[in-house]
Amino acid sequence: MMKRIALFFAVLAIAAAQNSVDGSLTVGGKLTKLTQAYAFAAQGFFDKDKNDTIVLLTNLPLTEAQVRDEFALRRLAREGKMCFVRETINPAGQIINFSVGHTAFRMSPSGGSTDHLFKGKQDGKIISGKVYTSRSQKSFEDVKYEYSATFKANILPRK
Repeated sequence: MMKRIALFFAVLAIAAAQNSVDGSLTVGGKLTKLTQAYAFAAQGFFDKDKNDTIVLLTNLPLTEAQVRDEFALRRLAREGKMCFVRETINPAGQIINFSVGHTAFRMSPSGGSTDHLFKGKQDGKIISGKVYTSRSQKSFEDVKYEYSATFKANILPRK
């Protein structure tokens, strides 16, 4: 059993090591460098037979459980422990949902918007490209934010 656990963490470490991101999130004029990229497959929102890909870019390393738990991410962001950009990208390469976490937001901006863009490619195993806002956005509390990041991430399987 211990060998299986060790092997699982070794594979996860190798997969994470191949992930990369170069970008930043600016909230209320404060810039935060995004240093970690994660991706996982999720049941398609519009087509249950296809996978959407969830891309998560953060300023701190996370466990796989944290990566997949959006409520925990929002809580950590509200508490000032991390910040993130999370995108749901459909098979056609369109962002169909987003959320942004930062201590400046009481309520994380989220939803769908044509101002949140993805330019890149995905093949079911790897997703790479750029996510960005086309212009400065405002949260529900009128806090300005924007982000831009180039990334590459291995797509973890659906759970």
